[in-house]
Amino acid sequence: MRIGVIGLGAIGGVTAQRLLDAGFEVSLGAGRLHEEIASKFPRARVGKSLPEGEYGLILLCVRTADTERALAPAAPLLKPDGAVVCLQNGLPEERVARIVGAQRVLGAVIGWSATMTEPGEYVITGGGKFTLGGSSPRLEHARLVLQHAFPVRVTYNLAGARWSKLAMNCAMSTLGAITGFSLGELAARRYVRTLALGIVAEVVDAARARGVTLEAVAGVRPDWLVRLPVPLAHAAVWLAARRRPEQKSGMIARLRQGRPAGIEDLNALIDAPLNNTLVRQVREIERGERRISPQNLSELL
Repeated sequence: MRIGVIGLGAIGGVTAQRLLDAGFEVSLGAGRLHEEIASKFPRARVGKSLPEGEYGLILLCVRTADTERALAPAAPLLKPDGAVVCLQNGLPEERVARIVGAQRVLGAVIGWSATMTEPGEYVITGGGKFTLGGSSPRLEHARLVLQHAFPVRVTYNLAGARWSKLAMNCAMSTLGAITGFSLGELAARRYVRTLALGIVAEVVDAARARGVTLEAVAGVRPDWLVRLPVPLAHAAVWLAARRRPEQKSGMIARLRQGRPAGIEDLNALIDAPLNNTLVRQVREIERGERRISPQNLSELL
């Protein structure tokens, strides 16, 4: 059974490598980097878009904003009983469902991290698991495939897992992006922990307004976190960051390479004051109008 991977950034690249190492037949849609990627993946068929064939699973690993452009050429290649698995940040499943139908969509919340040092070269920066969910009959099949890349936990509340991951990313990933700080450096500062909790609270409010019940991701449930007494909430943020104290947001590398940071998949989904300020700052960094610096935090205090 053929598996397709669309998007060969860090997440798509590491997943594709591990599935190939496990013996799966994997084809790659690598976009404008297809020539460089082809030289690094000699065992895979590689094209700008997904090569011709029938696919039981298509792993979609592009930025959510690129979903329609990337998936539309590949959608006719998906088997009638196949599924697209969204290995993306943000809230991508509704967009994919409009292309292939809701019963052919699964989502995987990514609990591990990696960075692409150059096309086809990847470094894993943090271990973890996939949290997989959705209504497609291919759920168990996808679990069996993805477990060859990283451990898989199945959830029957994918929206809750998505929003919980979104809350933590909107805080720690984006605060890391504007400052250049590692997780440990962020969590070591009380005023940064206070900002992070405020950002998480805005996301929790947005999720509650949409009727989403959050669930724990990587041991943290954001709605419980923001209801803790302040000293306990600060301790929880510090302890969560201590699991990977040296890890830096992948957004930093993208910004320094002159690439879009992916803020559209994170804080731009939340219309609230702290998140709006972070969106503005990241976009100014993207345009070269602002530097990555801890001084950016002053506008959030």
